[in-house]
Amino acid sequence: MRADLLSYIIVVTTLVTNVLAGFSNSELLGMAKSHRNKVITLNDQNYQEILGGPRDYHLFVLLTSDSPQINCALCREFKPDFEIVSNSWFKEHPQGVSVDEETPKNIYFLSSEFMESRSFFEIFQLNNIPKVYYFPPSQSTSPKNFINEKLEYQFFSGEHKELVKNWITELTGNQINIFIPPDYSRIIINAVATFILVVSLKIFHKQALAFISSRYLWSAFSLIAVLLLTTGYMFNQIRGVPYVRDLGNGNIQYIVPGQQNQFGVETQILSFIYGFLSLLVVVLIKKAPEIKSPSIQFITVGILAGLIFVFYSIYLSIFDMKGTGYPYKFMQFF
Repeated sequence: MRADLLSYIIVVTTLVTNVLAGFSNSELLGMAKSHRNKVITLNDQNYQEILGGPRDYHLFVLLTSDSPQINCALCREFKPDFEIVSNSWFKEHPQGVSVDEETPKNIYFLSSEFMESRSFFEIFQLNNIPKVYYFPPSQSTSPKNFINEKLEYQFFSGEHKELVKNWITELTGNQINIFIPPDYSRIIINAVATFILVVSLKIFHKQALAFISSRYLWSAFSLIAVLLLTTGYMFNQIRGVPYVRDLGNGNIQYIVPGQQNQFGVETQILSFIYGFLSLLVVVLIKKAPEIKSPSIQFITVGILAGLIFVFYSIYLSIFDMKGTGYPYKFMQFF
């Protein structure tokens, strides 16, 4: 009787230990290899088994969502970088690292989609995503130990791949070299485009040469460059200014007061005003005198002069916004 009772206790203890122990290194390594990006899928069906109980490896879990209902822009931006870090680790460690007291432990990357892991997300009471949690090796046998053992990645501006890689190295001691996989679709598109361009130049080389050497083309290019640079295009590139400003109440600010700052859209607005005023003046001087009918010529001159007056008034109104107290103006638009 005692032998039977002892055997029963041993069997039950073994089963409980196996349940609490979660996956072994070899099991997780096999799961990672079965995924294209080496990122294991974590959901409501398997999170307890993977995260609960003792573990002899490092886990990095991305909580994200690709669902249009969530519309998480940062999720879509960050997930490919997370997958690149995972691929880079397994590229150098396809069989993992040997696990003992002297060497670093294995690293596994997991991703949890909100629409498939609502219960898992509720555990952490999240208000926003994405989140990246680090679960270190643990000897705890509690199935909920992972809740209190996690460390959270802080999102900073910069290259996500490098920031995550450095964070992982700091936590685990494992060095990761980033490998960017080649984008074969882009390579094929570039190759096809180059082939078409070369064939087109070979067939239409005379027309292409005439087009490239056209004075009208270079005149237009020069005028556009002059207008953009005059209105602050290089200022925008150097300062990295925003295109417009959302005031938060449904209104958009296009012109920022002060002569030391501007928005990106200001360059386009002023370039258009300068270009249109220049065109009006050229037409007024060169084309209007060639009109034979006095009445039509008079009407044309009146329309051109009126447009010049209106657009120059708009220009002065913008200048007044940029430099407060500017005394000269025609029609006040702003």
